[in-house]
Amino acid sequence: MSDLNERVETLEKTIADLSLDLQASRIAITVLTNVINKMSGTPGYVANSYEEENSSAPLVKFNHPEQDGYEEKLTEKVLALIAKTH
Repeated sequence: MSDLNERVETLEKTIADLSLDLQASRIAITVLTNVINKMSGTPGYVANSYEEENSSAPLVKFNHPEQDGYEEKLTEKVLALIAKTH
């Protein structure tokens, strides 16, 4: 049972570390997006650039099986992070 408890503790720590990394990444992306948008002088510059590039060719080629709608969900998440309203 102690092995199981150790594994659960390890998983809980890993999840906590990943959650912290995720939040830090979101903040960094938002700050960097705002800076780039302001430097460009065009509101929504980063989001517009992403949409243009993504529509011309996929930016990422996935080398693993995708769930249905994964790419669309991923695009929604990316656009939410680099939202035009910033």
